[in-house]
Amino acid sequence: MAAAPGETTEQQPFTQQADYEKITSLVTAEFQVEERLLLQNIPTYYLKQPQQTKQAFLRLLKNLEPTRMIATLRRENERTVLRVIPKPPVKPSNPYINYGLLLATVATTFTTGYYSTPRMINPFFGGATFMVAILAVLGTHEMGHKLTANRKDVEATQPYFIPGPPPFGTFGAVIMQKSLPPNKDALFDIGADGPIIGFIAATVVSIIGLTLLIPIAKVPKSNYLPVPLLWTALVRLLQSFKLMPIAGPNQDYAIHPVAFAGWAGIIVTMLNLLPAGMLDGGHVTRSIAGKQLRLALTALSIVFLVLEGPGFYAMAVLVLLMATYRHPGALDDVSDLSNGRKMLTIGLVAIFILCVFPQVIIP
Repeated sequence: MAAAPGETTEQQPFTQQADYEKITSLVTAEFQVEERLLLQNIPTYYLKQPQQTKQAFLRLLKNLEPTRMIATLRRENERTVLRVIPKPPVKPSNPYINYGLLLATVATTFTTGYYSTPRMINPFFGGATFMVAILAVLGTHEMGHKLTANRKDVEATQPYFIPGPPPFGTFGAVIMQKSLPPNKDALFDIGADGPIIGFIAATVVSIIGLTLLIPIAKVPKSNYLPVPLLWTALVRLLQSFKLMPIAGPNQDYAIHPVAFAGWAGIIVTMLNLLPAGMLDGGHVTRSIAGKQLRLALTALSIVFLVLEGPGFYAMAVLVLLMATYRHPGALDDVSDLSNGRKMLTIGLVAIFILCVFPQVIIP
């Protein structure tokens, strides 16, 4: 990307004394500075402590926008250090990649639904309803991230849907962040909003799907879906209102494609909420916990996946690999997370528990 006149980039290091004084005036207008200096052409400020930094840092970021600079705030050797650096250029995305992957995922999810539809349902209808339902859950989840990133002025791509083989026909969807969130509050929101909205979507799809379950005669050696706690609660609720068919003593249920999509959405939510790496739960954990606790939670996540069975071994390996990469955190990595968000963490834990499946009842 070509630099505009007067623009500061990583290829144009900060050097001019006049610019340094201008940046210093912006910093000292917001913070009490104990020491200031240029370190390798980077304006560096050691802040007096204690002082409130969260809102001051947000104001500084806003005031730095015309200069094409950004700031970082870190705790180093018991001191609070603020640095002003060139804003990294953001490479534009190619939307045709998003469209192509979406079309491929439409094809793979339709095909998966077609061949997994019970024989008493038209396979074209089953394939179409499964495709629409699972893409709705995944798309809602990712748009929760995207809309929050936009609201927090964080550069992020549109969702990339990832086609895959059965049993789901997809490996999910992701958005890529191209810039760091301004503070821990924004990092928490971006990480949490996807699973929360995706969980709501998966719950709605599950309710619709559960009302469409079909009682069938028991079949020897049937394959059964492990039932999450959420489904256990929903089944009791729907049956109490006579909104769901009740299987007799010698009957099981044939899973409807919509119900299977809701089930898959619940699994996606559970996996994303694991407090590890660059998963959504990892973003939340990075905003609230220290390094040692994050390492312990990552280890527990791997143990959890191993105990869940062979179907989750690949995910356990992925989490282990992600643990080798350092999470970048937020631009302001010093200011505390808000109390309201700390309380919301309890809700995220509750969602995770509802997505766990301790028993098996539906084939």
